Amino acid sequence: MLRRLFFYIALSPLATAVIIDRTAIVVDRTPILDSEIDRDIRITAFLNEEPAVITEASRKQAASRLIDQQLIRQAIRVGEYPLATRADTDRLFRDIESRYGSAAELNEALRKYGITNAELRERLFWQLTVLLFIDTMFRPQVVVSEADIEHYYKSHSVQFEKQPFASVKPVITETITGERVNQLLNSWLDQSRKSAHIVYLEKSLA
Repeated sequence: MLRRLFFYIALSPLATAVIIDRTAIVVDRTPILDSEIDRDIRITAFLNEEPAVITEASRKQAASRLIDQQLIRQAIRVGEYPLATRADTDRLFRDIESRYGSAAELNEALRKYGITNAELRERLFWQLTVLLFIDTMFRPQVVVSEADIEHYYKSHSVQFEKQPFASVKPVITETITGERVNQLLNSWLDQSRKSAHIVYLEKSLA
């Protein structure tokens, strides 16, 4: 039986505080909490340098992202796919920090979005891990032929402004590869959703 509420109890010498966080969705027995959905919205907005707007529509989009992430997390665990390193995560964190000039300015920006330094680091670690999973699982399946590259070059002649074919060939190859990797990923996610047991306890998120 699914429990609608999860209770987190923090004890202190003076009092007991109870924080209630509702379960919004369950994916194969793993809960996605209301707080996770709102946090995803805030962190995504921060990374995209956009206002964090929490509405029914934005919560539905975030919930969909979190379902996909849970399916990927399960595949990584079962398939023992590699995880991002903390060193790579630190480098990405420093890149973001450089936008703000100092750690203090970054922390102030994070405070405005209602997220912590640790939450941002964990998100960056997870994003890098997902990229590793995608590259490891799907990129080897993609084959780009010479005919594919030539067709793309001819059909995007305006974009390349008469640049020699040889000079743009690597870019075209990577573009086609990226598009096909995304197609494989989306197909895999669609199939994984069909195979998973997903329960929407908040019906507006379905």
